[in-house]
Amino acid sequence: MKSYRTTYKNKKFSKERIELDGNSFINCIFEGCIIILENGDTDLRGSAFKNCELMLRGNAYTIAKIIKMFSGKSPLKVVDLDEPLLEKQSIE
Repeated sequence: MKSYRTTYKNKKFSKERIELDGNSFINCIFEGCIIILENGDTDLRGSAFKNCELMLRGNAYTIAKIIKMFSGKSPLKVVDLDEPLLEKQSIE
């Protein structure tokens, strides 16, 4: 089994900026969070997302663009990918 930096179990995240890569999330709840995914190196089991925004970067963004080329539409609704967005956006 792969080793992750941090494993979260049964944790609730609220209005946070969460980087999925390198971490494991088991039975977690994310509410109103900005979820960052770059390379997909994560473990998500039994978790739920409520009113979250997904930000794709790097390889994840490239894969989403390729899916869009094949399907003619975006696979997911994601927020703008520019880093300055994170500095400007306030989650309260």
